[in-house]
Amino acid sequence: MILRDRISAGLAGLAIAIAVLAVGGTPRWAQTVVALLVAGALLIQLRSRRALVRGAPLVLLLLAAAAWTAIQMLPLPSLLVSQLSPTLANLRADGIDVSQISAWSTLSMDRGATLRALTFLLTLSGLAVISLRLASLERGRYLIVAFVTCVIGAAAAIAGLHELIGATSLYGIYAPEQATPPIMGPLLNANHLGCLTATGTVLSVGLFLHPKQTTTRRMMWCVIGAGCLAVTLATLSRGAVLAMTAGLLMTVGATLAQRFQSTQKSRRKREHLLARTVPVGIIIVSCLLVAVYLSAGSVVHQLEATTLQEIHEPKSKFAAWRSSFTLVGEAPWTGVGRGAFESTFTRVHPASALVTFSHVENEALQAVVEWGIPACVVLGGLAAWLVLLALRRWRDGPLAAAALGAMMVIAIQSNFDFGMELLGLAAPLVAVIAVVTYVPLLEKGAGRPRLRPVVRILHVLAIVGGGLLLLRPSMRSIEEDHLVLRGEPTRDEIHASIGRHPLDYFGFAVLAEQMLRKNDAGGVRVLNHALRLHPHHAGLHRIAARLLVRTGRLSQAESEYAATIRGSADPRPVLVEIVSALPPERVANAIPLELNADIVVRTLLSVKRPDILILWLERLLEHRGDLHSTEVLYSVAMDANRLDAAERASRRRCVLMPSTQCRLGLARVLSRAGKPVDVIAELQDVATWRGHRDDQIEAWLLLCDAHIAAQAPGDARRCLRKLEGSALVPPGDSRIQTRLDGLPPVVPRIPGAP
Repeated sequence: MILRDRISAGLAGLAIAIAVLAVGGTPRWAQTVVALLVAGALLIQLRSRRALVRGAPLVLLLLAAAAWTAIQMLPLPSLLVSQLSPTLANLRADGIDVSQISAWSTLSMDRGATLRALTFLLTLSGLAVISLRLASLERGRYLIVAFVTCVIGAAAAIAGLHELIGATSLYGIYAPEQATPPIMGPLLNANHLGCLTATGTVLSVGLFLHPKQTTTRRMMWCVIGAGCLAVTLATLSRGAVLAMTAGLLMTVGATLAQRFQSTQKSRRKREHLLARTVPVGIIIVSCLLVAVYLSAGSVVHQLEATTLQEIHEPKSKFAAWRSSFTLVGEAPWTGVGRGAFESTFTRVHPASALVTFSHVENEALQAVVEWGIPACVVLGGLAAWLVLLALRRWRDGPLAAAALGAMMVIAIQSNFDFGMELLGLAAPLVAVIAVVTYVPLLEKGAGRPRLRPVVRILHVLAIVGGGLLLLRPSMRSIEEDHLVLRGEPTRDEIHASIGRHPLDYFGFAVLAEQMLRKNDAGGVRVLNHALRLHPHHAGLHRIAARLLVRTGRLSQAESEYAATIRGSADPRPVLVEIVSALPPERVANAIPLELNADIVVRTLLSVKRPDILILWLERLLEHRGDLHSTEVLYSVAMDANRLDAAERASRRRCVLMPSTQCRLGLARVLSRAGKPVDVIAELQDVATWRGHRDDQIEAWLLLCDAHIAAQAPGDARRCLRKLEGSALVPPGDSRIQTRLDGLPPVVPRIPGAP
């Protein structure tokens, strides 16, 4: 390997290391550094006489994706865009109109995000060119796999060190704001970190089995593999564990198949296989199984706890997959634009009020949503070509087997995550794929050599230009803009954010709030547009509800408050607010019936509004009528002396679960309501009751009191005497004697008297 190739490979390796270790390559500055390093590696090869003998599917796949991404961000006639994507184009046009800004008409609904994605793809394509040139040599293939494994091993060591010292920030500098990983590593998302270290585990096995190595080096691969395995299990990522298992099976299986094939022609090789290779493979698999058994208890528990219920959970990724098909239907030909998923998805996903998705967490579906169906058909064909070429290299030794295993890891993990959207995963994977998809290099003289320098220069300039553009404020992501808008943004900052992300609701929400605060009539239009972009956002509905209350439109305010409560993670502050904003009947109608009853009960009782609680519980009783709601209504109504509501709850409870207990509760209500006849009818068979002594005594006394209230002293006296003789009370019980003393005396009847 000449000096130029070494420098080029060194720059590419440094780019991979930074992509992995610099927070997975997510910061824009890290992406810029990686892009410039890759461009530098390509620039060094500018005058090289060697070129790929034919088109490499890896490079063609990345360049084809980059070409379509570039088309998505180009300005096009608005009429053409509205024909290809009418719903999204109209939403963007309406947003431009209400906010009074100007924006380009493009197929992408987030031009800045698409430009970042274009730079991402161009950077990977440059890295693929360097990796393929290096992979054309057997020594180069070993260096690629070894270097990538060492970088992943370093990431695992960093994660282990952070866990050992109990660090809460990455490198003591970067504190996660949204992620709460079970183990802190360069990739903050546990699934991404697990996928990366699962790949490292698989590659370590291939390197361990690679021939012509010293014992020291083999031990190093064992240590790195064990560290990557431990971190994979510590992430508690089910997808990573399953992907790692499949990758290991692919690696070990391909290696054994290679050895079996090579022994067909040699008895000595066959004996070597049975004496050394098979036992080593068995030892590796056994050690992995023991490690999983000893340290993966939490992961195993999660796998066992996984049920089909998760598929129907509205906040799960499976629900997000279903919602994303709406976007496919709205832009099937061109997609929403690479990188524009996050800003367009809130409108079509009902659970966006409670959980947000920056990606659909399925790489294939993400591609269809963002690139459209025709582009994905072309890219899918190139990907199939790439996979077929890789599979044909299965005989090329343990390194090829490990590379195929790594591809298996990513292929499985990509069905449940979006790791390939990060440079920290995509960059090392591209280098590893080059190991099994390389094509020979050809000396200058064949083909069209005059075009090669021009193509190389254009490639370098595109990467450098994209990398430098990433540093501009116009390339801010949605997350970065949201941080600015949560402060005290100026009108220009808000307009700039809307221009960058015309289908993101947040800029319109902040603009509407500022305009309404200044009594600007146009704020209502802006607020309505924000609600179109995020129809389930609790904060937007709350602003609308307050505005409607101020204008006296209480019926509409009731509906908006109901939507606010449905979209709130904690509805208690909203419940307190509407109690003072709306009349009791409207408050009861605004509280959704699906809300947790205990939250409603505790909140309304804390603000001393049992009247509203009773109205809501009666609505709940009519809608659902479960035993718990009837018991709560009975208890609250009795405490508030709302006997009519308590009676309805008691009768409903007796229908749901007939018992002497519910009849006794109903008798209490009827007695307090002054309905002695109904009490008598309810308790006339009290002599046959069985159960707790105190309940039977209370029922007898209620029956006797009902006779007294019905002015039937004779029946009352007989009732009391029966209770006295029932052995439920001791002789001379004061409760009976007091009631007997209060009855009118019995006048003896004189025979013959009229």
